[in-house]
Amino acid sequence: MAEAIVSLSVERISDLLIHEAVFLKDVKDQVESLKDELKRMKCFLEDVDRIPEQDKRLHNRVSEIRNLAYDAEDVIDSFILKAAHQRGFHGIVKRFISIFTKPSHLHKIGVQVKAIQTKLQNISRNLPAYAIPGDGEGSSSIFKVQQWLRTYSHVKEEDVVSLEVSTKEIMAKLMIEEDRLLAVVSVVGMGGIGKTTLARKVYNHVDVRRHFDFLAWVYISQQCKPRKVLLSVLMKVLSPSKDDRELIEKLDENELWKRLFDALKEKRYLVVLDDIWRSEDWDILKPAFPRGRKGSKILFTTRNRNVALYADPCNTPMELSFLTDDESWNLLCRNAFPINETDSYIYSEELEKLGREMVRKCGGLPLAIVLLGKLLARKQSLDQWKTVHKNIFHGRLKGFQQHDPQYGAVNRILVLSYNDLPYHLKPCFLYLAHYPEDWEISKKELIRLWIAEGFISPLLGSKEILMEDVGEQFLEDLIDRSLVQVWWRDSTGTKVKTCRIHDLFRDLCMEKAEEENFLKFIQPSLVENSGISLDVTLVASVPRRIAIHPGKRDVHLKGGHPQLRSLLLIQEEVFINFHISNFKKFKLLRVLKLTRNVRKSGMCR
Repeated sequence: MAEAIVSLSVERISDLLIHEAVFLKDVKDQVESLKDELKRMKCFLEDVDRIPEQDKRLHNRVSEIRNLAYDAEDVIDSFILKAAHQRGFHGIVKRFISIFTKPSHLHKIGVQVKAIQTKLQNISRNLPAYAIPGDGEGSSSIFKVQQWLRTYSHVKEEDVVSLEVSTKEIMAKLMIEEDRLLAVVSVVGMGGIGKTTLARKVYNHVDVRRHFDFLAWVYISQQCKPRKVLLSVLMKVLSPSKDDRELIEKLDENELWKRLFDALKEKRYLVVLDDIWRSEDWDILKPAFPRGRKGSKILFTTRNRNVALYADPCNTPMELSFLTDDESWNLLCRNAFPINETDSYIYSEELEKLGREMVRKCGGLPLAIVLLGKLLARKQSLDQWKTVHKNIFHGRLKGFQQHDPQYGAVNRILVLSYNDLPYHLKPCFLYLAHYPEDWEISKKELIRLWIAEGFISPLLGSKEILMEDVGEQFLEDLIDRSLVQVWWRDSTGTKVKTCRIHDLFRDLCMEKAEEENFLKFIQPSLVENSGISLDVTLVASVPRRIAIHPGKRDVHLKGGHPQLRSLLLIQEEVFINFHISNFKKFKLLRVLKLTRNVRKSGMCR
């Protein structure tokens, strides 16, 4: 990840030297020298990033280089801000004066640049010799990405695992017209086993959609928010106008229960409650769902069998089982190997032997097998497969430590999949950490945020390909690696509209984002009094990106953070007040995102 930060700084400096050459004439040599030193450091970091186990000394050196790259970007952005102020009438006078005297801010920039360069050189003297690129060094990072864009081809998305039998069983349970109170059908299994995949397949099936008058899908997760759930279903069943929507959003929970009950009582409906954890959550939600027309159903996905039995003792939950060795191997093949003209997979006996050994250690968990397959698909030789095997099953990969032994394989594969990402995709992936759990992410918004953050270089855009197109291909690559899940596509079935990130992936994003000093996440405990405000005091030592999920609390932003680049606030379905004590203390703010619900967001640069 550190090399990605350095790459962004190098590109910012390159852009500065092109567009601000006149203003930089007295310190141009120093800035050029800093750029060259950062390039050399980047080459070292690329080598270090391939080492799965770093000692503490090396890890600290990497952190120092990353922080100095951040400092360099601060100097650059401060200069750009100063230069922008000199483009008005007063700036003309200042530039006229500068003909006869060197501006003080240029001297200050020169001193800061020299200080950073000196620190980098001191670090380099304490490191092993690192390779210096030859000719064409200046555009090497851009060239690699452009080459990747030209050769990129998206692999068609496949189901995580064949679910034909399970699909038929669930559909039969959903479409039977039982003459009793509201029936609950449940899919049970551990995280990553395919519960949501199965439920989604059934939910979108043409026969199911024809059978029910109304369908809705709601995410529950560990932190169930009843008002949000009720409001989400009610909005879908009523499809209100903008004015009516605002009125409905102001209703209290009791009024929402009644309105939803009345809206559904004459319909044959199907509501999916995805990832429900506690029986208490169902007790709160249940009164809002009437018996409805004969055949109405609730579909649960849950990790807890007792929750399913509590909700409906008359319906035996469908428990998804782990894959057999042969099923696991077939799933790995579908993701790791190309197909020849006879629709068979191409691999050697040596790869099959090693692959079967690796896949057995995944314990039959589909998520782990798919991730492993996507990772191995990018490894061409037996030696590379042996390296993956060693790193996953014998190494001590740092990060994402979960104590449940069932998740051991998927945790290790997740970390290795992250480490295997090219430098330009790592910040794009970590940026997903700022979204709440189970958030439906708009592709258009996400790509615009990536561009605003500087993760997509302007040098990639051209007459042939726009920055938005580059961002779309970045997202498609994350999807192809199974690190991001497609949720909705457009009417043609080709373009992604929304996506999601699995809970386990989000945990990894959050841990890595904190470890890399990439983003600070602020969310008050749900047990706290919801009526109090959330006071956030900023200091310069916190990361340059801050994500705040305040719940129903007003937010008061205090203090100052001169280096703050991004402030990302995602609130509940209710309106809250957002106060910043002093905007002048955030001069380098690049992205301000204030979002309420999935579809209402604002962003500025």
